[in-house]
Amino acid sequence: MEMLTYSPVIYSKEGFPRDNGKPYLPKETFLEAITSAVIFYYTKKDKEIENRIKKYLLSEGVRIEEVSETVKQIVLDKYPILDDLQLPEKVYLPQESIKQEYVEVFDLREWIDTDGFKTEAFFGSVDINIQSPHIEKLKAVCHSYVEALLRIEHSFLKEHYLAKLFYEPLMNEVKKWDMPLRIGMWTGVSFKGDLLFFWRIKEVREYLIKKLHIDIRPRYILYIPRRKETTGWVNIKIK
Repeated sequence: MEMLTYSPVIYSKEGFPRDNGKPYLPKETFLEAITSAVIFYYTKKDKEIENRIKKYLLSEGVRIEEVSETVKQIVLDKYPILDDLQLPEKVYLPQESIKQEYVEVFDLREWIDTDGFKTEAFFGSVDINIQSPHIEKLKAVCHSYVEALLRIEHSFLKEHYLAKLFYEPLMNEVKKWDMPLRIGMWTGVSFKGDLLFFWRIKEVREYLIKKLHIDIRPRYILYIPRRKETTGWVNIKIK
């Protein structure tokens, strides 16, 4: 298998971790992305799962630090699709494909660039070995999630130049991919995509704002102004 970047991948404001000087992406980067896709897919597909998660999110005892793990367990207890997933502990990145880039933070609520930082970004291709007896299902799961994420970000960006220039071509291109993922650092929302399904459900959204003072809608989008691209869109090509 091969990971092909459509837009640069960033890991953190400090850059990529290193092992004896060699930059890499840790296993958790890919596991987090695939898990978010699985949560979204089965929440959308299974009404019982949707209702259980909704009931949990609207409960009096919900705790912000437990939300992601609890939602994940609700889904994976019924659909243990990740049990036999094998991912490399480290995916080493060629140094020559890593560049310093300035990353802008766009505030979707205030509709302005609010912050920016310079960090390492990877753009290119690298071999990756992902094994699972459910690989065909995971391909469909990741398509469902990434295409939904694209549509939602496109709708939130509205008249921003990225909507037409970047998102519309990508929305067509991603349909041809084997296994799309959104990886690395790409938003300022702590839940990333784990609660993607509930971003549009007003009742849940407003309750969490009122009770936990959190908004699960995307608030900040990270993009690279020099390239006019948001970060972290990749295709896992099945050879």
